[in-house]
Amino acid sequence: MQKAIVLILAIVVAPAAGASLRRREDPAKPADIKDKWEKMDGFLGVMFTMACKWKNGKDVAGLASEKLKDGEVEGADGYNAFVKKTQAGNVEGLKKSCGLVIAESKKKCRDGCATKWNAMATKRDSCDEKCVSVYANFDRSCKSKVDNLEKVFAQKRAMAGAQKQCYEGHCKEFPMVWMKTKESEQKAEVKTQCDKRCTDKNIKVGCETKWAAEIDFVSAEVNSDCAEKSGVSKCIKGKKDSVSADYDKCKSKAKGVCDKAYTECTTKSNADKNFKDAKAFCDDRKNVCAKQADENCLNENRANINKAEAECNKKAGKELTKCQDEGLDKLKKSSESKCIEKRKPTCKKDCKESCEVGKMKECLLKLESEDDPGKMFCEDFWTLLHNAAETDPVTGDPITLLSLP
Repeated sequence: MQKAIVLILAIVVAPAAGASLRRREDPAKPADIKDKWEKMDGFLGVMFTMACKWKNGKDVAGLASEKLKDGEVEGADGYNAFVKKTQAGNVEGLKKSCGLVIAESKKKCRDGCATKWNAMATKRDSCDEKCVSVYANFDRSCKSKVDNLEKVFAQKRAMAGAQKQCYEGHCKEFPMVWMKTKESEQKAEVKTQCDKRCTDKNIKVGCETKWAAEIDFVSAEVNSDCAEKSGVSKCIKGKKDSVSADYDKCKSKAKGVCDKAYTECTTKSNADKNFKDAKAFCDDRKNVCAKQADENCLNENRANINKAEAECNKKAGKELTKCQDEGLDKLKKSSESKCIEKRKPTCKKDCKESCEVGKMKECLLKLESEDDPGKMFCEDFWTLLHNAAETDPVTGDPITLLSLP
């Protein structure tokens, strides 16, 4: 751990140190040195916290956004699933890091005690015990931080879900408004989008879309009227009478066949004189025969009806198609005309009301908190690292705290 912090110090301080070697200055006073390093320590803490927040916040969201943009994940569900997977990876990475820090730093601490107090067994043992104690505490605290990070991510996902409800509840139609931060920018974006939506061309397109959604409901009525006008209905009715008669003949014939087979079965088996199972066998055969006969007759009847309808439609042919096309076209023009007449005068007003920026901001404001769980986690983790690396300025031994944060 000391190695990691010293490395950061070396990277950040190196330019300043190099510059000081190139000019002569008076030796720094102890108070100035103390002040300098306290400021540097604070700077490192801020930098670590910023990097930690980006790693577990904006970096995750940014990576997910890139995946969404490149088509590697699909929609909001794919985005959320990728974020959750990445967060789980960060938690697992932190768990491994805890072990690596202890493995490296504990050994270095104990080796330092052995080197420093080699000739003084009592002090060496004392120093070694402090190393063991510091990293035992660190182990417990670091595992606790892993659990805390999972909770931070859960809070972030819950917050994202709540924010989504604010966005979709008050401005579902214009997600591009969500990307703006200032209320004035959001309202300006709503105006821009509504100006585009309410051009004559786009109003017409909107009404055409509305008609496309309604066409299935009116087609059946148009087809029925045209079938009546073109004579198709009359033709089908005439053919159905003949088809129904054929169906009745089929059932009657099938019944005769089954009855005959049943009589033969009971006669040959002397069912009236023999044991009762002989008659039950013949009864079962009769039921199976009747069921199969009904299915055959029904299938034949359906095929004949379909054939009759196809023949009647073919006979009416062009007249039926022309009637249907003209009927639907007339209804389409009427529907679109009424839609445009209704939408045009209030289009911009209705459009702006579909995205209530004020209510959306108010909803989001209620979710805001002065406590940033991500920042608090990162600050706590820096304190953990910092405290575990603390050494006694006189002896150089690690400082054993009752418990690490």
